[in-house]
Amino acid sequence: MAEPGPPKVLVVDDNETNLDILLGLLADYDVIVALDGHSALDLLRQETPDVILLDIVMPGMDGYEVCARIKADAGLRDIPILFITAKTDEASLVRAFDIGGSDYVTKPFRSRELLARVRIQVQYRRAMEQLRHIAVTDELTGVRNRRAFFERAGRLFADARAHDRALSALMLDIDHFKQINDTHGHAIGDIALKHFAAAVQTRLPRTHLFGRLGGEEFALLAPGTDADEAADLAEHLRATVHALRVEEAVADLRLTVSIGLAALSEGALNLDDLLRRADDRLYEAKRSGRNRVWWLRRIGN
Repeated sequence: MAEPGPPKVLVVDDNETNLDILLGLLADYDVIVALDGHSALDLLRQETPDVILLDIVMPGMDGYEVCARIKADAGLRDIPILFITAKTDEASLVRAFDIGGSDYVTKPFRSRELLARVRIQVQYRRAMEQLRHIAVTDELTGVRNRRAFFERAGRLFADARAHDRALSALMLDIDHFKQINDTHGHAIGDIALKHFAAAVQTRLPRTHLFGRLGGEEFALLAPGTDADEAADLAEHLRATVHALRVEEAVADLRLTVSIGLAALSEGALNLDDLLRRADDRLYEAKRSGRNRVWWLRRIGN
């Protein structure tokens, strides 16, 4: 994961005096401001803060309603919300927690307490993000792991079927990988896997799904991509890998990859069927000499 920048805090308060105080206290943070609930919700369509400081009493839409709307949004609900309140009665605080608040800070602000509460929520948020990243990422290569690939792939397949959209699947396997490990050692084999995964990943649109299924076998789903377009992409990836050189190896080590391709338009019944077809064609690419792409028409080099 990339190094995180300064924590981002969204402050939602209609009181200018409160805002001036908070901006002073949060000088070490990247602070964005909304003066009312509607503006806050609009900002959240463009910004993803680490934590939200949300006033309860505001005109039009109070903090409780803003919080409820945030927690109803799957893309926003994990952002911790600290309520800003002058209310310290039990009913108000219980409601704040029931509605989804993570904590609260009281007015007038106590600077050390406020900063401590904000810091704890930022740390919690970033720890959760790191755990989620670890859960879906292949530790060696940094691409999606098998479980995360299939979880996302199922949704992509269902969406393509439901909306009659193009979808193609590629199965990729590094050629003679056992020989690489036997000749150069497993440490170099691991480096080769990293180089391969990085070379492929950096040449894919963000819409495409790439994952390591195990060993030297990888899979790619290309939404909105028909068979001809996928074949062009596969050939580009094959040529890219063929040009790779693993400089860490003592002896010259270059990689090649075999790729099998299948398209949803061929009539795949489900995701497993689509991937099986691509995998069968990967086998044909291997059988016919490796370092090539195989689909309904074979593409050699």
